[in-house]
Amino acid sequence: MEKIRARHQGKKNIYVHNDLSNAAHHFKTQIEAKIKSGDRTGITFEYMACLIILAFTFEAKINFLGHKLVARWNERQSFNDKVTEVLNHLKINPDWTVRPYSSISTLKKFRDSIVHGKPIETTSDKETVLSAEEIDRRIDLDSKWVPYCSHDNVFDTYADIDAMWKQLLQASGLEPYETITRGESSTSIEPP
Repeated sequence: MEKIRARHQGKKNIYVHNDLSNAAHHFKTQIEAKIKSGDRTGITFEYMACLIILAFTFEAKINFLGHKLVARWNERQSFNDKVTEVLNHLKINPDWTVRPYSSISTLKKFRDSIVHGKPIETTSDKETVLSAEEIDRRIDLDSKWVPYCSHDNVFDTYADIDAMWKQLLQASGLEPYETITRGESSTSIEPP
């Protein structure tokens, strides 16, 4: 088989925040379909997955903006330091007590409860006076992350991440196409 000398040149920009945004949208769509069909089997886990992906999405978007805009960007610094650095660079001073920015604190607490999950072992021994129905109630086995997985919290957080991204992107001066994973390449045949 004859060998051909060729020169291949290329460039690619892989921006994971796009993949994560698509994954969050996927889970949101799955949740909507389950609710529409009346099948709520495992829906709490889909809420959980959507929130985890939203937490990763927001951090990836902050890392993207930091990479593009901040000199000597350090993606390894703490989450709060990264967010502060990007917002300061963009001259955005949000009110953290109202949406959309209030969602970040809640999302971070949820994320940490999963990522830094630790065993919880408790014992109890108490006497109570209850009705027969109450005596048979199940033990509460919910973890700290479960209360975050309400429909309203997940969908509000989804909307808030989208609203913040639009605000941050506008303040950055970057065009939407500059944020999308893309590549280009060319091949030329070299003379023998």
